[in-house]
Amino acid sequence: MNRISITTILILSIIWTLGACSDKDASNDNNLAENTENNSSEEDSSEKDDDLKSLLKSIEEADDQLDLAIGDTGSFVTTLGNYDMTVTAAESKGYEFEGIESELDDWILLDVTIKNTSDKSLNAEDLMSSMELTEDLEGSGYMDSSGAFDSVEDFQGEIEPGKEQSAQFIAYAYDANTYYFRKSSGNVAGGSSNQVIWNININE
Repeated sequence: MNRISITTILILSIIWTLGACSDKDASNDNNLAENTENNSSEEDSSEKDDDLKSLLKSIEEADDQLDLAIGDTGSFVTTLGNYDMTVTAAESKGYEFEGIESELDDWILLDVTIKNTSDKSLNAEDLMSSMELTEDLEGSGYMDSSGAFDSVEDFQGEIEPGKEQSAQFIAYAYDANTYYFRKSSGNVAGGSSNQVIWNININE
């Protein structure tokens, strides 16, 4: 075998060896990246599980407030965040209000203030959408209809940490001496919030 052939074989052998090493290194790098990504994903999942367990425990341990009156402030601990709510006034608007007839006997209008006690922004509409009015604690409740009325100020947008927003809640209801304004019983039963209830006598 002449020198040229030997040299050619040596060169090809070196190239093949380098290529094999490069493939092996690339494979090791890919495996390392995949392992790192998997470990990071598992850590993130574990942290989220711990955060959720801690949040649900906080909700479970939060006090229910079941006998609030107009002017009182209730504190909510929920999966959305923590906030205080105050019912400052209540008024019967009768069977027909702004040309809209009640589906039952009456329209009940509440003035409400929400203060964000969380460290993150809270959507005011989301908070109010989980509230209901009822004349029967054992029965279902009636949701907010403020968007249907021109003169009723509805909750909108975000409430920043430490800030508050005042607006109104209105719902149809049967005639009654006492109404109850509360977190939707379904939310409470599902473990997403503690229960807070205002006992409202419209005649007072």
